[in-house]
Amino acid sequence: MFALKPFTRRASAPAPRTERMFGWMPEEFERFFAPFVTGLPVMEAPEWPYGWGLTTEEKEKELVVRVEMPGFKPEELKVELTPEQLTVEAEHKEEAEKGKEETERVYAHVKRVVTLPAGVETEKAEATYRSGVLEVHVPRTPEAVGRRIEVKT
Repeated sequence: MFALKPFTRRASAPAPRTERMFGWMPEEFERFFAPFVTGLPVMEAPEWPYGWGLTTEEKEKELVVRVEMPGFKPEELKVELTPEQLTVEAEHKEEAEKGKEETERVYAHVKRVVTLPAGVETEKAEATYRSGVLEVHVPRTPEAVGRRIEVKT
């Protein structure tokens, strides 16, 4: 019977749009999962080593890279330099004390990679480690330094 009726369009107002279409979802999920989560220990993402700083500074004749690496000994640091990138890696292993079975072992591994600009002299690079900060000085080639041109009027 409905097939015999001709199709006509109805004029209707569009549905109102809200700012947050699914704004109710976070509250509903929280209310739904709260009974299952209560009493469980809170797991936090460790900030270490992501909170450590890494700064690069381009001076006129060299590039200086400073990496904060607190708690490492100089012999635990490994610095590799290629014409394209600088890789700083540190690994700390602390063995358990003999005679104690339930001793925590400390292990830390950090790796940072910095892309270098063109025109650096990797053979003349120097690295120093003081007060938990590794500082790498990479000289620039004379061609990369360029020359200053005086502007005349």
